[in-house]
Parts: sequence; C-alpha cells; structure tokens
Amino acid sequence: MMSGCTNSDQYNKTPTVETKRPVLIIKPVEHKKANKVIYGKASFYANMFQGRKTANGQIFDQGKLTAAHLTLPFGTKVKVTNVSNNKSVIVTVNDRGPYIRGRMIDLSRSAFKAIGNTRSGVLNVKMEILK
Repeated sequence: MMSGCTNSDQYNKTPTVETKRPVLIIKPVEHKKANKVIYGKASFYANMFQGRKTANGQIFDQGKLTAAHLTLPFGTKVKVTNVSNNKSVIVTVNDRGPYIRGRMIDLSRSAFKAIGNTRSGVLNVKMEILK
C-alpha cells in the first residue's frame, strides 16, 4: 500500500481566468438651472450611425434636430449657438456622447448644418439648457 503527501482533489480543479473588463458608468447629472450657459466645442455624428439605436432607444436620424450629451437627461432641450456667426438651433438630447476629449455635444448632421458648415467638423458653440 502506497501513501503520499498529495491530495488528489487539487489536480481535478480547472483553473479559472477573470475575463470581465471594467465598465465605465456615466450617470446623468440633474442640471437644475434652466438657461445655464456653457461654452465648448460641438461636432456632428458620422453617417455610420444613421438608423442605429441611440442610448434612449430611439432610432437615430440625421434629419432630426437631436444631440448627444454625456450628462444631460434624455429629452432636455438645448439651444446651441455658433459663436462665430451667431446662428442657433434647438435640439433634444436623446443619446450619450461625445466620447472625444474636448467636445461638449454631438449634433445630428441637420442640426450642425443649421448653424455651420459640415466641412469644418467642429464648431465653437454656446450651449443654453432650456429644459
């Protein structure tokens, strides 16, 4: 009869590997002040997002006056004004973004066209929260 100092159970266990990636959770912030003015940069959505679902479940349409913002609640009305020509447009927040540092709001193509030339890509804007 042979006896050893190992336990056979330790060889029957399969190794596990942690495969979960960290998740960035961005919580909407309640902006209590209506008509709060913020200055920053605005860009517009690429065509590849046409017809896809937005963060609030709507289907994105480049022809509608909508926008993406990281923290404003969905449904918030925002007046976006191009500071170089003083043209403005009122958009409704229905998505999250932009995820590019330095940009404050992503506009649909039609909203961007209403205040500036799409060839510029990014505009300096004034953003007023209307609610």
